[in-house]
Amino acid sequence: MTPKLWQIFVTGIWLLTGSVTGVSADTPSIRIVTQSFAPLQWDNDGKPDGYVAQYIAEVIGRVKDKVPLEAASVEFMPWKRAMLTARSVPNVLLFSLSRTQEREDQFLWLGEVSPYGQYFYQLKTSPEVAVDTVADLNGTGLRIGVQDGGNLHAYLQKTGLEASGQLMPITDYRQGIEMLFLGRIDLLPLTGFLAEASACRQGYDGALLRPVVFIEDLAKPLWAVFSRGTDPMIVEAFRSEMAALKDSGYLEKQMRIHRDNWQSRACGG
Repeated sequence: MTPKLWQIFVTGIWLLTGSVTGVSADTPSIRIVTQSFAPLQWDNDGKPDGYVAQYIAEVIGRVKDKVPLEAASVEFMPWKRAMLTARSVPNVLLFSLSRTQEREDQFLWLGEVSPYGQYFYQLKTSPEVAVDTVADLNGTGLRIGVQDGGNLHAYLQKTGLEASGQLMPITDYRQGIEMLFLGRIDLLPLTGFLAEASACRQGYDGALLRPVVFIEDLAKPLWAVFSRGTDPMIVEAFRSEMAALKDSGYLEKQMRIHRDNWQSRACGG
């Protein structure tokens, strides 16, 4: 399928699942929030794209065949705001989220949507940083970009890196890439299989990225969740359809397609 046809297909699914035409006033409604994080989920000219977005759209379509449901369009927003929304408002669907002990009781966990593992990267044009663990970065004076309020931010606070003044808050990885290539930070956490393409996408040479250290403690799958207070019938319907669709190989197939397309589009490979 060509990229153009693929986008039309994805858009069609979201329009169908987000349509309110003919929906009863008594039909339960869910809100969908996330942060743009290609190729998992991203705002492609005002429309949701990516393998997790496509997977969730397909799940919603299947759920709507079995239970009454109204699903709004995906809202892309800063991660801190998305998390706050899902913590404070019922009937909110959030993805893609790391499952941690601190978050366990804050959400209703539906299922895994993507593998996830990050490295700290530096530029090959900078002196090579030789450390074995994240904790070894403490005291080096290196400026480390970290998304404000994210899971990694909380983790790094415990290592003492914030107290040392080395953490530089960023809105998202795109701002972080710009700051890294402009020399405003020295290290940036990026997902291993996405790092080069993410830099290329912003017009930088992704081949200049050098992995420094793997963030082993946070190498966990990403999940989709509902906010607490969401209708149990809807929650169970999502869990069931997500599991069935994943077992069919659908998610793995979409993951391969979107990763390959993203790499090709970003770096011209």
